[in-house]
Amino acid sequence: MAELARKIERTAKKFLWSAIGLVSCRKSPLSLPMDFTSARSVLVIRPDRLGDVVLSTPIYESIKKTFPHLRVSALVERANVSILADNPYIDEIISFDSENPGAVLGKLRRNRFDVVFTLNKKFSATASLIALASKTKYRVGYAHDKTDWLYDVRLSANTPPRHESLNNLELLRHVGITQIVEPPRLYFNENETQKIETVLGESRQHPDRPLVLIKPGTRVAEWGWKLDNFRKVAEQLSNSQKAEVLFICGPGEEAIIDSLSGGTQIKIGRLPILSIKELALTIKKSDLLFCNHTGIMHLASAVETPVVAIFKHGETARWGPVHTRHALLEERDPDILSPETVLENIFLLLG
Repeated sequence: MAELARKIERTAKKFLWSAIGLVSCRKSPLSLPMDFTSARSVLVIRPDRLGDVVLSTPIYESIKKTFPHLRVSALVERANVSILADNPYIDEIISFDSENPGAVLGKLRRNRFDVVFTLNKKFSATASLIALASKTKYRVGYAHDKTDWLYDVRLSANTPPRHESLNNLELLRHVGITQIVEPPRLYFNENETQKIETVLGESRQHPDRPLVLIKPGTRVAEWGWKLDNFRKVAEQLSNSQKAEVLFICGPGEEAIIDSLSGGTQIKIGRLPILSIKELALTIKKSDLLFCNHTGIMHLASAVETPVVAIFKHGETARWGPVHTRHALLEERDPDILSPETVLENIFLLLG
């Protein structure tokens, strides 16, 4: 029944977008490269999850370095606004509330953007609706069968497999933006720096050892490695005295982390619940992050901290860590990946 419901939903969405396309004028493709000299403003649409937003950060720097005169705005989900704060290449961050999408449409129309980039290589109804409603002069995005008519510049989604950060940047290359910057980057302010220095000072017992942060939690339980395996890795790593271990505790994970910490021979500390940006800075000040395939993994890429990541789902070539030393370990079938193998990779990266 669930699969049938999803099939009906997909069919309904396809029909809706086909109907919108019939009453909309198909745009004639622009000649390339685009002329940005007379443009004043650019909007980048990425109303997705944490990892998607982190991997979009090279877009803003690349646009600004190629055309410094452009005012660059980013539209992201309300929960991810803070991750882009303090970015010197973004002039405005527009918060999108998925529960009240109409609230942002008036603001978009008043801004009268010259160019909009929709980054979703896979079709997103939300991003497409925002692009359509923004009344932007020119739209750039991947060509999906549902929205091929929507864009002035459309790039085929049938491309060779590559990392998501490169999928984003390929749109810029396609329109003639030349100063391409590939590494994702996050920026921090003095208040955040002072807070995290205090948090680490209060949380650490062995500041002379390398610091390893472990995040056992994941958004979908089936996508996570066994919690007991995380406990074994934390315990053996701590017992080796080659590193100090702190658990990362996300909202609602207190009971899980406390049970893991209390179940070890040596009690292992945990960080207090931090904002995403504060957690990113904590990862930057650590020596290694060990986690499942989650958005937290991409924070390590953006702050160049080595990471050991376990993939139980998803395309590793598209969603793996980038621009930092890493070990990507797959466990597509249960109980194939042992704690000993994980420890070997942690010690290699620490060494």
